[in-house]
Amino acid sequence: MTLMTPFDIRRRLPAASLTPLDLVLNSYDARGEQITIVQVGACDGVTSDPIRHHVKRGCARAVLIEPNPLAFARLQANYAGIPNVTLVPAAIGEVDGEAYLYRVKNTEKSDSQVDLTLELASFYREHLERHGKKAHEIERITVPSRTLSSLVTELGLTKIDLLQIDVEGFDAAIVRMALKMPMRPDCINFEHVHLTREDRKPLFDLLEAHGYLLGYDSWNILAVQLSLVKRMRGEGLVDPDTQARTH
Repeated sequence: MTLMTPFDIRRRLPAASLTPLDLVLNSYDARGEQITIVQVGACDGVTSDPIRHHVKRGCARAVLIEPNPLAFARLQANYAGIPNVTLVPAAIGEVDGEAYLYRVKNTEKSDSQVDLTLELASFYREHLERHGKKAHEIERITVPSRTLSSLVTELGLTKIDLLQIDVEGFDAAIVRMALKMPMRPDCINFEHVHLTREDRKPLFDLLEAHGYLLGYDSWNILAVQLSLVKRMRGEGLVDPDTQARTH
């Protein structure tokens, strides 16, 4: 019998069909909770989107933020007529104002097709270059920029159950913004594959210091507040029948 290394074992595993985020969203569904989702980097609302099915069912109030006009036009079309959705054509940045965004110059696929190049929009030109894009394929545009805290205040959000982040290299900065807000999200789901070596451990330590438990899959980290985990377990909840018998 030939023993396999841990690498061999992992390589032979089936493709993941259930993520930690699926479990959390299904838990909300099972309890019938109406939640608030803020998605930073919504792209077209379809391509590689982990929350679309949940939002389309009307199970959440959703604020979907996307700075790339090419993607935003498709986002509007894909969520047309959905009343629980607010679309914001802006980037989330360090200040309110404007920011430079690098994107692929044009897309050759029709609106009915998935266009992965729409995902390649970033504050960093080198991020697109690492994905094989040449200088002549990249353009810099100016887009509106909002801080996370000012946008939350403007929209009158009193809670964020899930902060979903996919911003092609700027994820760590947005996580840190979220942790500075008085109202921290119950869950934060963000890509770890683009984190720098300098960001990784300090960011994970910061999340744990703010009371988050961490789970992950091949692409994303899911940080969940311990208080939410306790609610999911039913800890601290009083059974109504038991309460009635004691009074």
